[in-house]
Amino acid sequence: MNLTFTFLQSLVLFGGSALCIWYFCNKLSDIVDFIDDRFNLGSAFGGTIILSVLTNLPEIAITINASIKGNIDLAVGNILGGILVQSVLLVIFDFAGKKTTPLSTLTNSEPSKLQGLFLVVILTFVIIGKQFSPGLIFARTTPPEIAILLTWLLSIIALRKFQKGDKHTKQPRNSTTSKLTKKSAVTWLVVIGVIVLVFGALLEITSDTIATRLNINGVIFGATFLAFVTSLPEISGGLAFVRAKTYQPIISDIFGGNAFLPVLFIPATIITNKPVLPALNNADVYLTSSAIIVTAIYVTGMIISPKSKKFGLGYDSWLCLLLYILSVIGMFYLG
Repeated sequence: MNLTFTFLQSLVLFGGSALCIWYFCNKLSDIVDFIDDRFNLGSAFGGTIILSVLTNLPEIAITINASIKGNIDLAVGNILGGILVQSVLLVIFDFAGKKTTPLSTLTNSEPSKLQGLFLVVILTFVIIGKQFSPGLIFARTTPPEIAILLTWLLSIIALRKFQKGDKHTKQPRNSTTSKLTKKSAVTWLVVIGVIVLVFGALLEITSDTIATRLNINGVIFGATFLAFVTSLPEISGGLAFVRAKTYQPIISDIFGGNAFLPVLFIPATIITNKPVLPALNNADVYLTSSAIIVTAIYVTGMIISPKSKKFGLGYDSWLCLLLYILSVIGMFYLG
């Protein structure tokens, strides 16, 4: 899209797009739960395949549109910043749960730990990709990007295998899912997907104008304001799952979605015909490293499985919240 808007129009469209994405994604939790049950996908596998793609449609639209326009900094900042922001959303869900048991303990299943470990591996490949020569490009992509894609596919296969031993079975949902059929559920998924994709593209178009007018670096804007807005599907869906007391899809959505996002470096490289990973800057590596630490903290929480919270949050959530605050502050001091 090559549409242009004034600063005021961009602000209105940016806010309106965010609200529309929030509204339509609020319907996803019931639909995904229904599809998980009726198609026998399993909560972890269904969350990884369906939620990770659908809730990241704004990032997909932003990456493709920004790459076409050559504004790769905004796309990269949104991908890597989005991973960090979405990881910290677990703090919100931990607090919203209102249970005395931390979220990491409620979701300490083998599939959850497996997803976290695969996410760490994928993010490590991102940092490895930074070390390669910018001239290393083959078939319009690079070896680290291929490694990321293969690792993501391997994680899906492994998750499908290990979720059978998941002791955290889902409680049946008796809400609006009773009004759905297999056909209507799939239709709703497609309709919501198209809507989110369109408004995600609008977010990218208006973000460019807003960032330029406010004189904010594309990476920083993409990693903060834009990353938060594109995380609205995860927020709305996660809170819906918390209200329904079905916690496994939350981890599947966050970890699975975060593992999927780096795969978007492949279309970015194909479109621009320039290797994205070797061109990462200090802020990109900084964001990726922070996301690895946050993920490792929550996986550790699942392994330890603490039994109580402190002031509404588990100890791992408090640690991740502090790390995120320090990470955002530190971004403004990067050389």
